[in-house]
Amino acid sequence: MIRSVTFSSITACRYIRIAVMFSGIVLAGSGRVWAAELYATCITNNQIDAVDTVANTVTTFLNTPSAADSIIFDGSGRVIYTELYAGEVWRYDPITSNNVILAGGFSTPADMVLEPGGDSMLVSDYSGGSVFRINLTNNTVTTLLSPGGNPEGLAYDGNRLFVNLGYRYGGPTAKYVAEINPTNGAILAVSPGLNSLDGLTYDPYSGRLFASSVLGNTVYAIDPNNLSNVTDLSSKLGLIPAPDGITTDGTGDVFVASSDSLGDGHIYQINLITHTLTQDTYVSGLDDLAPASGLGALVPEPKTWLLTALGFGCLSLLLRRTVRYRKYHRQP
Repeated sequence: MIRSVTFSSITACRYIRIAVMFSGIVLAGSGRVWAAELYATCITNNQIDAVDTVANTVTTFLNTPSAADSIIFDGSGRVIYTELYAGEVWRYDPITSNNVILAGGFSTPADMVLEPGGDSMLVSDYSGGSVFRINLTNNTVTTLLSPGGNPEGLAYDGNRLFVNLGYRYGGPTAKYVAEINPTNGAILAVSPGLNSLDGLTYDPYSGRLFASSVLGNTVYAIDPNNLSNVTDLSSKLGLIPAPDGITTDGTGDVFVASSDSLGDGHIYQINLITHTLTQDTYVSGLDDLAPASGLGALVPEPKTWLLTALGFGCLSLLLRRTVRYRKYHRQP
C-alpha cells in the first residue's frame, strides 16, 4: 500500500527549499548556493527517500510498488519514477496522493529526463536497447531511437540532448556519450569509448556534462561542445565506489550516488569550486538521485507567494543598502 504524503509535509517543504535556493542566487554575489536536500531511489527497499546531506538525515518520501530505479519531478511537483523490473513508468502526486502508471510494456526502464517545455519526457530502456518518448498530456509512447546495447543516462543542456549509449559490460571502452537529434533520433556526435557509463547530468555552472562510470569507479567531465574533450576525475579527486545516479545543484556542486549493491551506498559531493570530493550521507539501497536544480531537472515552478517573498527579500536588501549608504554618506 502506498503511504499517503501530505502537501504540507512534502510539497511545501520542496517549495521552501526552492525559495531558499532562488533567494540564495539573488543574494549571493557569486550566484552560488549549496543545495542540501536531494531525493534518492532505494532500489532494494522499494522506496524513494528525501536526504538532507547537511543534517545527515534520511526520510522516507514514498513507498513504491517495486524497485524504483530513476526519479525526476515534473513542472507541477509530481514525482515520476521508473519501476525497473516491472517495465513501467509511474507518476505520484504528493498533493492528492494519486499514484498511477504513466506507461508500461518496457523491458527495463532505467534513466529519464524531462524535456524542454515539460510536456514530454524520455526514458532509456536498458535491456531493450531503445530510448522512448512519453507524451505527458496523453501518455502516448513513441520510439526516439533504437541503437541497441544498454542506453542509460539522459541529459539536456538547453535544447541539445545527450545519451549514454553502448554496452555496459563490453569492456572499458564499450560505452560512449552521444549527442542525439531530439526530433528524429539521429546520432550527431559521439565521445571516445568510455567505461560502463550509467548516470548523466548537465551542470550549468561549469557548462560540462558529468557521466558516472559504475564499474570504473569514476566520474567523467565532458565538454558538450566537443565530446572528445573528456576528463577522468578520479585522477584529480579520488575514486567513487560504483557511481550510479548523478545530479547537480547548478551552482558548483555535483552529487553522485554510490550504488549500495555495488559500491558503499553513500552520496558523494564533488565541489567544482574547491576541487574536492566529500563522502556524504549513507542511504540504504541507494541507486539514483533526483535533480536538485538545473536544465532538464524541472523542479516545480515558483508559486505566487514564493515570487512575492523573493520580491520582498530583494526589496528588503535594497532598503538595507540604502540605509547604510545614507548613514555613511550623510551630509554634515
